[in-house]
Amino acid sequence: MYRALLLTGVAGVGKSTVAEAAGRVLTAAGCVTAVVDTDMLAQFGPRPESPPAGGRFYDELKCANLAAVWANFKAAGARFVVVSAGIDSLTLRERYIESLAGCEVRLIRLTADDDTVRSRLRQRDTGPKLEQHLRALNEYRRVPTAIGVEDFTVTNDRAAVEVATEILVRAGWADPIRGAT
Repeated sequence: MYRALLLTGVAGVGKSTVAEAAGRVLTAAGCVTAVVDTDMLAQFGPRPESPPAGGRFYDELKCANLAAVWANFKAAGARFVVVSAGIDSLTLRERYIESLAGCEVRLIRLTADDDTVRSRLRQRDTGPKLEQHLRALNEYRRVPTAIGVEDFTVTNDRAAVEVATEILVRAGWADPIRGAT
């Protein structure tokens, strides 16, 4: 059986950090695990003048590239994959699931208080990118449209390995990690 965790949430909530921690926990338990940050799968520009229908060019690029990367990891022996991704609709959730062919998929939303998220964003981003992420956080808090696409939610308010372990246990992956943490 192949298993996938999709970690989602607003920019700055810690998706990539927790994904890396989950990958380390699984690897320490002897699970052949891939970790993928989908932001790295869409470092492409400028955006085409006539993007595909739907206006979700970068989401589609991430999903197409994830499918190819997952196929390669599977061929190399991976049985587990942990993916950080911004998933804001049921349609996009399904597209990600399609990209992870053959996987049992669990989608987890990470949350953190606004001050923590803002602090994290200010530590890593500057200029227009920082302003874009801060506006997106404010908009998300005003109209949380993505709520409901997740299987469960975890607050990212502890060490990343603790959050990752909670996610793995709640996702039903306790057997692979028992004794590894």
